[in-house]
Amino acid sequence: MDVNSEAIGDPARVFVASTPAEWLPMRVLAFSIRETASLPVEVLAIYKFNRAIPMPLAIENRPRTPFSFQRFLIPELCGFSGKAIYLDADMQVFRDIHKLWNYDFSGCDLQAVTEAQQGRRGQFSVMLLDCEALGWCVDHIVADLDAGKLDYAALMYEMRVTKKIGRDISPEWNSLERYDAAKTCLLHYTDMNTQPWISIENPLGYLWIACLRRALQAGFISREELEREVSSRHVRPSLLAQIDNDLDDSLALPLSVRILDKNFVPPYRGLQCGKNRPWFSFRPAVLALLRRTYYRSPLPLFFKWD
Repeated sequence: MDVNSEAIGDPARVFVASTPAEWLPMRVLAFSIRETASLPVEVLAIYKFNRAIPMPLAIENRPRTPFSFQRFLIPELCGFSGKAIYLDADMQVFRDIHKLWNYDFSGCDLQAVTEAQQGRRGQFSVMLLDCEALGWCVDHIVADLDAGKLDYAALMYEMRVTKKIGRDISPEWNSLERYDAAKTCLLHYTDMNTQPWISIENPLGYLWIACLRRALQAGFISREELEREVSSRHVRPSLLAQIDNDLDDSLALPLSVRILDKNFVPPYRGLQCGKNRPWFSFRPAVLALLRRTYYRSPLPLFFKWD
């Protein structure tokens, strides 16, 4: 059953930035939203609207991913009416989306998560948007980038195309690579090189795998769709064997299964957008190496995963 076909009445509208390569993580995100929601929800892939986004002339102003600028389409896609939630595809929800949907705008045009957490830059990857107040037009935004009225940092990290920004949403709605069962509302697998659908190294990957297995059991994702994503090289080849063996923790996979990923090149490594490679992150690479060493060494290593 399609995630967008069941909603009745006036559903909460959740727009997700993605490309076809993120079909599976987006589908798991949609399932995680629906299995905890107390209200009707529409989860919409922005790319499926086929709205062209112009490319800035200067390479330093170009989007870091193919979907970075998709968020600026949302007011237009909503007919500049009502409100909408914006999320990235690399997320998993653990609490009722009703809470996020009903945050008070408090006179602001959008509500975002409380400022920078865990030593990272403040993000606009979780937002509640007032579509009428915002009135964004991506063509005008890119024209301002080309005219020097904006630069990439001002647009993406400061959201200067917004008159008034609220930051009242709890940071638990954008928990970056951290999980507390008593608190976390939304887990963001933000480090591309350890996302659980392309890597076995994420220490929280068992949460995502368990959600994928529930989605398969519920018929929300079919076996054929999962096979399609593996054959398309959108996700790691070992994922099928992990599901077939009912294993949530990737580190329980035998070497004969892990070796299936030996020649796998994740889609993000082919990104050529913008000035930088968005997938390069030193910290998660080091943590992944330590995690491998910890689980494979005969001697105990004393460091904490949190």
